[in-house]
Amino acid sequence: MSVLFRNCSAHRLPSAATAGWVLVDGSRFAAIGTGDEPQADRVIDLHGAHVYPAFVDAHVHLPATGLYAVGMDFRGERSRTAILESFKERAADRSALLFGGNFEDPLDEPISRVELDGAVGDRPALLVRADMHSSVVSTALLDQLDLTSLEGVDKGADGSPTGYLREQAAAAAWTWFDRNLPKEQVRDAVRTAVKLAYSKGVTSVHEMHVVEWRGWGAWDTLAEATSGMALVVVPYIATTDVERVRSMGFNRIGGDYFLDGSFGSHTAWLAEPYLSPPPNGSSSTGISYRDDEGLYDFFLEAQKADLQVGVHAIGDAAIEQAISTWERVGREVGVPEVRRKGHRIEHFECSSDDHLDRARTLGLRASVQPAFDLYWGGPGGLYAERMGWDRAREMNRFGTMLERGLVVGAGSDSTVTPLDPFVQMQAMRGHHLEDERLGRTLAIKTHTMGSRALAFGPGLDGTLEAGAVADIVALDRDLAETEIDDLTATEVLGTWAAGTRVWPPESAESD
Repeated sequence: MSVLFRNCSAHRLPSAATAGWVLVDGSRFAAIGTGDEPQADRVIDLHGAHVYPAFVDAHVHLPATGLYAVGMDFRGERSRTAILESFKERAADRSALLFGGNFEDPLDEPISRVELDGAVGDRPALLVRADMHSSVVSTALLDQLDLTSLEGVDKGADGSPTGYLREQAAAAAWTWFDRNLPKEQVRDAVRTAVKLAYSKGVTSVHEMHVVEWRGWGAWDTLAEATSGMALVVVPYIATTDVERVRSMGFNRIGGDYFLDGSFGSHTAWLAEPYLSPPPNGSSSTGISYRDDEGLYDFFLEAQKADLQVGVHAIGDAAIEQAISTWERVGREVGVPEVRRKGHRIEHFECSSDDHLDRARTLGLRASVQPAFDLYWGGPGGLYAERMGWDRAREMNRFGTMLERGLVVGAGSDSTVTPLDPFVQMQAMRGHHLEDERLGRTLAIKTHTMGSRALAFGPGLDGTLEAGAVADIVALDRDLAETEIDDLTATEVLGTWAAGTRVWPPESAESD
């Protein structure tokens, strides 16, 4: 069936031109133009709305996003009392989910398992830091975990666990909590996250499933929950089990395959020590997750299996490990073969000019999270506190990445930052360094064409061009004419995935 979208300003990415109507035939754009309108089986009057290709979020965790939406979200909350009161109120319902996230330390007073127990009693409860690499657990949850061989267990003066867990220990807590959630609750959370995506004009996400955190069974639940939905979920499964991923029919692997941790938890892997000291017992330069030989074996096996590989690398030492290992693979199979797959580096925050040049040579693609800079960049931000402004100022250099010829796409790492492309575009346009800021149109392209290219390479999709998939978002404003501070007020009037309306709910033709 053909559908004519009329009475609109259609922004003809990749060009800067606009058109007055868009014709969709089935799931693809058939024509875009001005003046005389073509005949169609159905006509939709957009009443002057601004039309763009729908957005892609290139790095999300859908189940966690949905759990945060139905749990407790403490983004921006600095009061220990307020957090504990929320847990206490939630615990009054014996069936309620005792989960909260997005807190950042230091709070006005620290939270340990003792304080959390006072709020929830003998029930398992989990409070997750904004970066998802640290958490606080109640005693009831702590007692369920075998942490004897894991790093990241903070201990008090008496040698007993405080309930504050980092990295591997925090992952164990998340895994236990996740596996003990009823499947229907997880499915509901995923559906909630999908609706959130549609409400922000997002029709495709790259799902980062961390097997170390969530296990294989959770992937089956996620796949079942999204089956039949219009949202395109591109899976990246963080495992070294190449054969299993191939047998599942996927042609990509990794994604959030950790080479290091995060700045918030003092676990991003740095070449030089942190300025602010990590907790007692933690390395002064963060955590290295993988040894060089094991990483090389994984990269080489995946390359020979014709899989695109993504890795999580934030600190400069982790980025160096990723690039130098791909260089080693290139010496084995040839650099053109490495380039052909367009392997990814997620986050890529502390990349030097040398890193960017070597990454371009290898055809590596940069999957960035712009709001990391918005929330934690700048001379007074978390990054500067962790390692000093001289080093922090050179982080998240989106403009330089593009100038150096890298394929760059954007995501949220939701729930670490909001699944909201308008927040991400605000961050790209308002980078803490003026020279790294993206122009208005380029920020849009990075969230459409760029994010799609991270998984599939450059192509028509993500544009308003005949032949491209008809992923459309109708907005109440021209993004290129909207000031930075007004971007997050943008209203999504309608979202169509492959020509099918999915937002708003009362008009949706598909889940």
